[in-house]
Amino acid sequence: MKKAFLTILVLSLVLPLFSQGRSGLQVGLEVGTNLRFGSGVSPRPGADAGADLRYVFLAPVGYASRVGFQVGAGLGYQTSYQRSSVSSQADITAYSTVADGSVVPVPIRYTVSADAVYQDKQWKLTVPLLLAFRFGAFALDLGPRFAMGISPVRSLAFSNGTVDAYLVDYDVHITDDPSIGVFPADGQSVEGASGTPFALSGVMALGYEWHLGRNGMSPSRYNSPYALEATERFVTLQFFAEYPFWQSSQAAMPDVSLSATAFPAPQISLPALAKPVTFGVRVAYTIFPGSDQRYRCYCFK
Repeated sequence: MKKAFLTILVLSLVLPLFSQGRSGLQVGLEVGTNLRFGSGVSPRPGADAGADLRYVFLAPVGYASRVGFQVGAGLGYQTSYQRSSVSSQADITAYSTVADGSVVPVPIRYTVSADAVYQDKQWKLTVPLLLAFRFGAFALDLGPRFAMGISPVRSLAFSNGTVDAYLVDYDVHITDDPSIGVFPADGQSVEGASGTPFALSGVMALGYEWHLGRNGMSPSRYNSPYALEATERFVTLQFFAEYPFWQSSQAAMPDVSLSATAFPAPQISLPALAKPVTFGVRVAYTIFPGSDQRYRCYCFK
């Protein structure tokens, strides 16, 4: 009985909105930047750009407010970076021949350090499903957006490397010497494609909406002075933020041997990738076509 009552209550609240609401189409363009924040990470901005087409439904709530939803599909391009300073150690034993011809062990603490920059580039298909709120001229959209990467390419570049061999028994450091190995002057990099990534992000967009007026207003065939046929147009400018709450394949930086040396080079274990936070601006054009449905004096203010 309680479930039936709640169902009737929800329908009684929602159905009047659908009966009075209007449907339209929206074309949007967005540009922005993304940053990865995390421990041991120096943020470096990436770039985001995209376009989408959305179905928009809005219903009046009071005199100047409206509520509804947006759903659609889009295509975008993204580059993203992560810069980290990394180092790794390995304790090894070398052997030295002394004056009497005997061979003695020489413990060495071998350290390699460098700056690492991770980069990925990908096209992505997006599907937003957002709640839409209009308070007068203020426009708020929020909700989830699903994304699928297309042909992502990831690369990892090292620079400013240092190779240090610490002779433990003698308390001596030998740094960047050919006898213990040197880091390549032009750096070192690896690149490759990766599997198709999926992500589910949370999006919030807040801005201002300009009403461009009504065209083609005329009495409807219902002969009601309150039912009008009017095509309405809007331009919306919003600032948005997006964060991926879930990703199917969070990329991991590989272990990399940084230099070819006379000794076994330690592997560099890089920090896990932080999820990118995206900030940007979105401009959209929305049209609500004229219709012969009875809107009962309902025109957007």
